[in-house]
Amino acid sequence: MGFNDYYKCTGLDHIFNIIPEIYSCPGCGNDVGIWSDERKRICANCNSVVHNKNHEFIKEIMIQQGDEINSKLKSLTQLACRLGASDAKVIFTIDIVVDDGLAKLCKEPRCENYGQSTSCPPYVQGPSKFRELLKNFHHAIVIKIDIPLEILLSNERRDIMKLLHEIGAEIERSAIQMGYPNSKAFVGGSCKQIFCKDYIDCRVLTEGKECRNPRDSRPSMSGFGINVSKLMQVAGWTMNRNISEDGQDTTSMSTVSGLILIN
Repeated sequence: MGFNDYYKCTGLDHIFNIIPEIYSCPGCGNDVGIWSDERKRICANCNSVVHNKNHEFIKEIMIQQGDEINSKLKSLTQLACRLGASDAKVIFTIDIVVDDGLAKLCKEPRCENYGQSTSCPPYVQGPSKFRELLKNFHHAIVIKIDIPLEILLSNERRDIMKLLHEIGAEIERSAIQMGYPNSKAFVGGSCKQIFCKDYIDCRVLTEGKECRNPRDSRPSMSGFGINVSKLMQVAGWTMNRNISEDGQDTTSMSTVSGLILIN
């Protein structure tokens, strides 16, 4: 069977055929083959990123899957807001950007949380495995909490991040109950600092025992290379901004976020 033959897609209930497209690498001009269900490929010749310019049609097909899934996802975003999120949006996983360089920043320059728990590097599988995981998902929910920057930089940060983890975990559980058993939540912040700051060690690492907070603690997005800035853009949000309180004084605002893969 040749490269230009059609293959039946198994990922979207056989609704469309995966077909190959040839693109010219912007770095070296080399031909790069990208399947129609892929967002991008790495050029084997120069390692440049080559994007699939036609991936928008995949979204149209997924939108046509029916109202039932849209209704369920919308109810999950509403639940997130009731739990304390400032906003929540449904996005397509093909719009999630995974960057190896972001994950490497956890190690160099070393984050203070590096190696402190199983939800942070080097104990997470990283960007390559996350990309593989994304192939099994078509929808995701991104959540955010807007917070004044001065509070985020204060001792109150821990409470905000704890709430973020709790919301992400609850959306994950609710999605599973709705019939999406493989749903997984990822959030910002280290679970060691948020849930176990008063303990010397993560007992999963040091004692081989169960996590102290398995219900609410979730893996950090950073170690998987999830580009939060791009995630905010996809959702139509701004990460940092100033708001006017009385027409004169302004408050610097920031955002913390989480991502729940739904399937």
